[in-house]
Amino acid sequence: MSKSLADSTIQELAPLLQSKTVSPVELTEAVLARMEETEGRLNAYITRLEDEAMADAREAEREIVNGGYKGPLHGIPFAVKDLYYTKGIRTTAGSKIYRDFVPDYDATTVARLKDAGAILVGKNNTHEFASGGTNENEHFGPARNPWNPDRIPGGSSGGSAACVAASSAIFSLGTDTGGSIRMPASLCGIVGMKATYGRVSRRGVFPLSWSLDHAGPLAKSVWDTAQVLSVIAGQDPLDAASSDHPVPDYAAALNSGVSRPLEGMKIGYCEAYFFQNLDPEVERLVKQAIAVLADLGAEIREVKIPMLEQMVQVHSLISAAEMLTFHNANVTSRSEDYGTNILPRLLMAKEISAQAYLETQRLRQQYQAVWSELYREIDLLAVPSTGIPAFPIGAETIHLNGKDVNPRDIGIIGRTAPGNFNGYPSISVPCGYTDAGLPVGLQIQGVPFDESLVFQAAHAYEQATLWFSKQVPAVLQDDFPGKSPDTRQEMGASVSPVHKSIDSIMDVLTELSSQLAAEIEPASCFKPKTVNKETKQVTSISL
Repeated sequence: MSKSLADSTIQELAPLLQSKTVSPVELTEAVLARMEETEGRLNAYITRLEDEAMADAREAEREIVNGGYKGPLHGIPFAVKDLYYTKGIRTTAGSKIYRDFVPDYDATTVARLKDAGAILVGKNNTHEFASGGTNENEHFGPARNPWNPDRIPGGSSGGSAACVAASSAIFSLGTDTGGSIRMPASLCGIVGMKATYGRVSRRGVFPLSWSLDHAGPLAKSVWDTAQVLSVIAGQDPLDAASSDHPVPDYAAALNSGVSRPLEGMKIGYCEAYFFQNLDPEVERLVKQAIAVLADLGAEIREVKIPMLEQMVQVHSLISAAEMLTFHNANVTSRSEDYGTNILPRLLMAKEISAQAYLETQRLRQQYQAVWSELYREIDLLAVPSTGIPAFPIGAETIHLNGKDVNPRDIGIIGRTAPGNFNGYPSISVPCGYTDAGLPVGLQIQGVPFDESLVFQAAHAYEQATLWFSKQVPAVLQDDFPGKSPDTRQEMGASVSPVHKSIDSIMDVLTELSSQLAAEIEPASCFKPKTVNKETKQVTSISL
């Protein structure tokens, strides 16, 4: 497949559009041509908007020609996960229940992108109601990984990651409740950013778990991701969790050409949970990436974060309980319309008592003190984005470290849930490829509302390695075969587990409660913390 304008980044395209060297019409045509070439293999979209996109491209062209250039996203084609409301365009949430739902307004983030002149080309495939990490969708078919279309792209924002990697959109928006931006970004070899809880509005986005949900961008480079976040971030009075913390120009702060750009920065890594039970190739590539951070001037420190594995199980209980509140009426009246990926989770969530849910949130409040203390000693945390590379669609087991395991079990694929549990910003950036040519991601986490520092480290690493530009996904290679077979029938056994069992989670709660009572003073409320860089004093920020 020949090189196209669609393969370019926002950073490359914006000056060409501003100078009128490239027109929005020309660029949109290239993106739509790539969509046509790849969709039979990837199924990254639920709804395609070719006619609407071309009309918007012609309008953007008129505006730019007449001196009305709006900024770096003007004339840039983008997609959104099909959880985002789009006025007059169906928004399915990847479900049968909302297959024909048409909102009468745009999500705040979509409206902000349109105001910036970006051009919506389609709505991306997603795991049903964002409730899993594989994007094996029983109603619309699975989204596929551009590096190997027989494998998952990750989820739940799998269609978003796949379309960006294949250049059938220049960037996309996803959501992240337990890693659903960062995991597919890692598995598809692109960049995905989950900003601080409250940084990006979720108004007009189907919820999964309101106290864990984040909205954010997926793009081809760190600079692109930073540019999109600068546009979509900021207070929204229609989102109760939205923060009024000032939003900087993230992309403007990224500098290239400094020999040791991370000089003086303290970056931690934690063996417990993050590096346990990893695929050997993932472990090797991530540790090589951390060594590069050291070469760039960072001081690398091993840190200990207690009770991480137990907290991930607590996270799953919170997510399930909050999910049920949105779905309870439909579970009662339309249970047959839910897929086998989600219905068992909803039915099990009915067993979670109010007491159990409140106890998990109380423990979550207390556990914030662990993270606050950690960031007195370090500036950033560098860990894997996933525990394994992309696995085959429909696979019930994979072989990992001498054992056959269910790749959907807690602790197998994901290493991202702590960033939702604490609400801290974290990014996934490509850090290499396995021997089979599958991408692997490095995850970098920072303190609340300091996404700039996270971007700085990720950008420095990216510029030192340029993984994002070194290889071409298999689906874009000239000798790649045609349309992939449909595998909707393969997925009957592919149920994403809620957790090991309600009883086991209650045992974990009891254990955590006693440990936290002994080690940590109870927090007064769940508020993300920020660290004063000069004094290392930790303060609360109200959301």
